[in-house]
Amino acid sequence: MPFAYPALAVHRQGIVPVRVLSRAILLLLLVLLLAPRLQAQDKPGPKRIFIVSSYDRAYIWSKSTQQGVNAAMRKYGYLTTDQQAREFLRTDRLQTDKVVLRKMWMDTKRRGGTLEMAASTTAIMQEIRKFAPDLVMLGDDNAANYIGNQLLDTKVPVVFWGINGLPLRYGLIDKLEAPGRNVTGVWQSGYHKESLDLLKRLVPKAKTFGILACDSESTRPNIKMIEQLDRRGVLPFKLVDKVVTNSYEDFQAGALALARKVDVLFVLNHDTLRDRRGRHVDMLTAGRWYLNNIKIPEASHEDQFVLEGMLLTANDSGYNQGFVAFEMAYSILEQGLNPARMAVRTPERGPYLVNRNRARALGIRLDESMYLIDEIIDKSLALKN
Repeated sequence: MPFAYPALAVHRQGIVPVRVLSRAILLLLLVLLLAPRLQAQDKPGPKRIFIVSSYDRAYIWSKSTQQGVNAAMRKYGYLTTDQQAREFLRTDRLQTDKVVLRKMWMDTKRRGGTLEMAASTTAIMQEIRKFAPDLVMLGDDNAANYIGNQLLDTKVPVVFWGINGLPLRYGLIDKLEAPGRNVTGVWQSGYHKESLDLLKRLVPKAKTFGILACDSESTRPNIKMIEQLDRRGVLPFKLVDKVVTNSYEDFQAGALALARKVDVLFVLNHDTLRDRRGRHVDMLTAGRWYLNNIKIPEASHEDQFVLEGMLLTANDSGYNQGFVAFEMAYSILEQGLNPARMAVRTPERGPYLVNRNRARALGIRLDESMYLIDEIIDKSLALKN
């Protein structure tokens, strides 16, 4: 009898291919192929979602992003009452028939040293493993970088929000349009030009501007984007200088010096400052000093700074970041979408915001400019106390 290869059989008309896999093996392969989708869509019981924020619960941006996440959870039925949303905000835990939630905070504005963030990452990863989530959500750069890279290429889907600048830099995705891994999410493209355009409409005689910021993961990409816009010549003002520091004393001296050199400022984050004794300076403390001592107009890039007391922004909304991120999480959990094939998104611009208190202090009349403004802010949190 002639020798027969495993995938071939001898027939009177010659050698022909035959099936060598049993029905059982074919069924097993089918189950393996469908397992990720079945796990995401058909796993019984409430979905388990673990959320990690880079910052702390009192930070204005963190409040805004969580409001967006909660609003999306209400929209899709994961939360059914305002009381549930308040309980989750208060306790960082919630269990309903639809979802089990757990949240932890890295607090990297105050504890941003390498060893501190490593310790935080270790502690949070231990809790994630114990929680056994169906999906993890990561808020802002440090959580995305430190926690995201621990979860990269695992079976756990990950959705981030609030990455400043292109998220490619953390190695979590291959391409914006096709992430290629188990990670996708929402990034902040920034509306810096739009903010400066609005400022130009309010102070048309101004010609030059400077950048004032702390030196953090959040500010560096924003500074680069503003500098690129300036080099392209598309901004209404000419960039003259910048002050980027984590020293509170240098921040103060630099702000005063900048205010003598330029007509307006672009004020970015100022939340990782430390005094000469190494103590963290709260953002609202730095903001209070700024508002009391700097007497030229400023633009910013997020609503939290206008709520703090800065003049205006074309809002890169934290609320929108959180809302869109949970929409993506819902698509993974309930519709079986694969994060590897879900394009990274950036939400549309939020409203044009102007702080009436700051405008009044600077002598800027808003009466004839109301058609340019979507929302007036009448609070200045940095000056509240």
